[in-house]
Amino acid sequence: MIAVVAVVVLAAVTATVVLAPLFRPGALEAERVALKISAEEDARSRHAMAVAALRDLEEDRQTGKIGDADYASLKTSLEARAIALMKTLDAHAGDRR
Repeated sequence: MIAVVAVVVLAAVTATVVLAPLFRPGALEAERVALKISAEEDARSRHAMAVAALRDLEEDRQTGKIGDADYASLKTSLEARAIALMKTLDAHAGDRR
């Protein structure tokens, strides 16, 4: 019986320590800011990958690894993705102002 009470008390103390940050003032705002920063970093990373893919595509075209038709199609798609991500980054930058 004492062991059961000790386990329950230990569980309650552990739950209090783990959950306490969720109930502090400003926790919701801190979580919102963290999610926004994470989304901006994700967009920045995906934009960098799109730009790198455009550079690789250009190199493949110059070395003859890819034909003109495929190049045009892929370039259009990658440019659209990079532009969309730039707009997303601009929106994040505007939100910070």
